[in-house]
Amino acid sequence: MSWHRTLFALSALLLAAPVASALSPPEPESLREEQRLTVNGREEVWQLVWVGPVRDYCEAVSPEVAITAPCAGFAYGQTGRLSLRRLRDGQVVDRFDPGTAFADASELLPGREAGWSVLPRHAMQDDDYGRWLEDEGRFLQAVEQRPTITVMRFADYDRDGRGSEFLLQTDVEPGGKPLYAAIGLPAGREKLDFLRSTGRPDQALVLTSRAWAALRDQTGTAIVSHWICGDHGAETKSDYLLSADAGRISVRLRESACPNGPVIDETDW
Repeated sequence: MSWHRTLFALSALLLAAPVASALSPPEPESLREEQRLTVNGREEVWQLVWVGPVRDYCEAVSPEVAITAPCAGFAYGQTGRLSLRRLRDGQVVDRFDPGTAFADASELLPGREAGWSVLPRHAMQDDDYGRWLEDEGRFLQAVEQRPTITVMRFADYDRDGRGSEFLLQTDVEPGGKPLYAAIGLPAGREKLDFLRSTGRPDQALVLTSRAWAALRDQTGTAIVSHWICGDHGAETKSDYLLSADAGRISVRLRESACPNGPVIDETDW
């Protein structure tokens, strides 16, 4: 009889394990930012929400690191799993995880977990390193009192008539050049996603802020410098050839010999 009782008890534990796991509490969430936006005539609330643990990134306690090129644009920031959400009448109607755009980020971005995003939090100032050397405690208090950086600044980057995208820094190039993806509602879509180019629709379009501004502001084809002659010893230069019209974004990267030589290569971007 005791053997049957033991077998029954073990079976009960095995059956109960999935139930216990299913009943485990959800990961804590913290609201990072909230903005209101009118979409197709209806007011929505868009939220950036941290899900689970959040860590400091290029933090103010190590300004000698935060001032280096890999931290450009990210200091003094945070990293964790991020969720972008759209709410109507208080109900979530859409959600999007931008962490996939960081998966292809360069090795210049250490200290991130797989699937995690990075957001700047407090702005860095030119004299921070000297203030830190002078009085670390006072400096850290001053940084915490700085306003939180606004991430969701909406614009019409694909020129479809809806200003429903914002830029999110996802990478940094050598020399401290921030790179951004645009997130929002692409033309003809009612679900959150990255903006993508017609030539490479399988991945998020990642550009410099100047290139995104050209797409937003200029009609026709704009040429924006990406890499200039002599930058970090470069013997060639590269330029973005950009255009956006009715939601279609075309981007090509043209490489030319320095200083005014012929075109070496031109590819979809």
